[in-house]
This record gives sequence, C-alpha cells and structure tokens, in this order.
Amino acid sequence: MTEVVRLVESVLDQVAAQENAIALALKQSTAQRQDILRAAFAGQPVPQDPNDEPASVLLERIRAERDARATQQKPRARKAREPA
Repeated sequence: MTEVVRLVESVLDQVAAQENAIALALKQSTAQRQDILRAAFAGQPVPQDPNDEPASVLLERIRAERDARATQQKPRARKAREPA
C-alpha cells in the first residue's frame, strides 16, 4: 500500500511541476505579446527579408484572388419578400 501512495504522490508532484511550467510559459507568452505590440505601436521596425514582396503587392494579389473567386461563384438566388 505504501508503494501505491508513493507512486501517486510522485505523479501528483509531476503534475504540479507541469502546472507551474505551464503557468510560467503563459506569463512569458503574455509578456512577449505585450512587448511585440508595444514595439509595433511605437513604430520600431523589425528586420525585413529582402526576398519578401512589398505589402502593396501582397494586398493587390489578395484582392485579385478574392475578385477571381467572386466571379467564379454562382450568384445566390434571393428570396422574395413576403408582404407585411
């Protein structure tokens, strides 16, 4: 019986350690997110990959893809309104 108690206590200790690690990771994640947002709103630039396309080109490509999908979709039939 004492062996079972020892094993249960060991597992509970491991669970508590994992809970602590998760809580710490959540705090760090929140702090990092706040730091990123603070830097973004302060206008601090980040290193850019010279191979990335400019935002204007990306936005235009997204717009073109959206327009292409819209023209491919069949128009939806509208229900006639019932008289009030």
